[in-house]
Amino acid sequence: MEPRKKKETLVQNITYMAIMAAINVVFVLITVFVPFLFFLIVFVLPLTSTIVTLYCKKRYFPIYALATIGLCMICTMWQIGDTIFYVIPSIISGFLFGFMVEKKVPSFWILISTTLVQIGFSYATIPLLNLISGKDVVVSFATAFGLGEFKYLNYVVPCFIFFISLAQQVIAYMVIKEELPKFGYTLNEPKELPFSLAIGIGTASTLAFVFSFISKCGPISYLMSLISLLFVCHSIIYLILEKKTLVYILIVVSLVVSVFTFAFLYSLVKEPLGLVLVNIFFFMIAIIVLINNYLLKASKKDTIK
Repeated sequence: MEPRKKKETLVQNITYMAIMAAINVVFVLITVFVPFLFFLIVFVLPLTSTIVTLYCKKRYFPIYALATIGLCMICTMWQIGDTIFYVIPSIISGFLFGFMVEKKVPSFWILISTTLVQIGFSYATIPLLNLISGKDVVVSFATAFGLGEFKYLNYVVPCFIFFISLAQQVIAYMVIKEELPKFGYTLNEPKELPFSLAIGIGTASTLAFVFSFISKCGPISYLMSLISLLFVCHSIIYLILEKKTLVYILIVVSLVVSVFTFAFLYSLVKEPLGLVLVNIFFFMIAIIVLINNYLLKASKKDTIK
């Protein structure tokens, strides 16, 4: 199939963006009348914004963004919080997704970057939502899920936002991966384990420990732990697929050592920060990634000789 061409003229761009904006508004209206379908906004909006970024000229993207936000606000004037909390962050993360695809950024880093942007903007909109609604939206959400009286609610919120943001980007990634060839693009998916994953694990886990020692920053330590977990899961998949016996042994040994260390230190850590100790295992995986990369380079040199 011949790749689709980008829209070139102003009329072509405006027409296509108007169609995509209308699709967004339709989904927003559906969720207004059928609230439990709010996940449609969560998953559709980043996807449509990414397609617009790839298919239209970027200088026209602000028109699409403003039109979508404005129409959604008009259609949901009695429930404007949905537009602020879902629509605006999704449009921005969708644009970033498409931009990074064009720049051939590795797919995993696209997921990480867009997820973090989504989290950041979601957090930034909470004070505005509180001001508009006159109540604490976090407490309102928690009450809806039966967690209104939960002692450690402030630890649950960043985790919830993280999983929602990640799910958005994963869904967008899965759909876009199949559609990109139609636009003449392919995702950059490295075949070898990137060294940068070890850096990502080390940075996120270090921040998790640092924030756990800072008063009122405990929830952020959990968020950093989840981000590190994402790096770890991706790294382990790579490590398993490379089928190296030494690496398998190191993973098992690291798991056993970290479990015993976790059990020994857990009672010494202030509640509810005990789970941050899982970063001990994450650090070990980072070390294994470094060892694996060294072995890979060594084996290549031997092969050449």
